[in-house]
Amino acid sequence: MSDFNNISVITNDDASVSLLIDGQPISEKYGMKFEATIVDELKALEDSKSLKLFDQFIFSHTDLNFGHSYSYVTCIIRTETHYQVANNFVYTITAEGQQPFEHVVSKQGEPMTADDVREFIQTHIQKSLNDYTDLKYAY
Repeated sequence: MSDFNNISVITNDDASVSLLIDGQPISEKYGMKFEATIVDELKALEDSKSLKLFDQFIFSHTDLNFGHSYSYVTCIIRTETHYQVANNFVYTITAEGQQPFEHVVSKQGEPMTADDVREFIQTHIQKSLNDYTDLKYAY
């Protein structure tokens, strides 16, 4: 096990690593492990920058011009004094022939809670069914 700042790195028997921030495991709930190279990526991370660890797809839809997808992202952010885990609800829009554009969805500037995310999804599904979907025809 090695430590740098407030991250503990545990080397596993299979040469993968497990990460703990302030003694709390980041990924053990789902049995996720990282390649050992993540340690170098974290050490090289600049102040106020983040490294995406997980990107959990939630749902997507398309319209005539764009692809819209939503995911829940876990990343590590480096500050001057420590590293911290951040979870964000992320909206990605994709136009053909262009790079995808990502935007963190917040609630009045604050990260969304699990209940906020559920409410957002339900509201968007209802709006789509009520305002944009004709279940008799596909356009």
